[in-house]
Amino acid sequence: MRALLPALVLLITTAGPAQAHAGGLTPQDHLSRVTGIVPPLPGVTAAMVNHGTQLEIRNGGAVAITVGGAGGRTADHAITPGETYRYRDDRTTAPQWEVPLGGSVIKGRVDVVPGPKPLWWLLITAALALGGYFLGRARALLAVGVVVVTAAHAWHAVGSTLAVTGGSFVPLLLGASGVGLVAWPLTVVAAVAAVRRKPATAFVAAVVGAMLVVAGIPDFDSFRFSQLPFAGPADVDRLLVALTLGGGLGLAAGGFDYLRRTGSTT
Repeated sequence: MRALLPALVLLITTAGPAQAHAGGLTPQDHLSRVTGIVPPLPGVTAAMVNHGTQLEIRNGGAVAITVGGAGGRTADHAITPGETYRYRDDRTTAPQWEVPLGGSVIKGRVDVVPGPKPLWWLLITAALALGGYFLGRARALLAVGVVVVTAAHAWHAVGSTLAVTGGSFVPLLLGASGVGLVAWPLTVVAAVAAVRRKPATAFVAAVVGAMLVVAGIPDFDSFRFSQLPFAGPADVDRLLVALTLGGGLGLAAGGFDYLRRTGSTT
């Protein structure tokens, strides 16, 4: 196990961190929404997807419809029956916006919601870090902590991946997980080591904790913006981020403190 330490330290310090959320989507305080199609077109729907960055038009009608361009920057595009057309339109960033669609108009607006006070989430993160550190009192507690914190990171990664429309799930999940993905199988190692009462439990817990901190650093913005690209309530995602960062830091400190006190890594 001692021989593995340099390799794991190198992995943690050189691996690229995860994207804050899958697909390059970022937390923000504004979100563009479609309010309706006026007048309505039978079988045709429109919505903003990918955290308000793209306009998606589904033509479930019997005839082709054309979405109008914006001053030559976006060419007119004919949407055939059964087709879903998804694209980025600069017009959808205006406070109140319209996009021509056949003989109708897609209407929408940009909602702005102030973000939360990040101090409270930082305090929660610090409390979780302290709790994670005290798990270092026993190998079994460290193993439980590893499972909980890793599950939080995995939930965050999956939730942000499910918030993306039109992408392949696995590549998006890998991008959202980053080095934290390596921690997932190591969690199994920590659990098995704990069941077998091996001192290696603390070592693996410390390494997993450090990896999850690296993976969670880009998610700090989740604490200060109101709109998060996550398939679920924003506060759930913030709690998952706090668990990943705070719990990971606590596990790293608690695991290495256990090794220091017991003088063993094997």
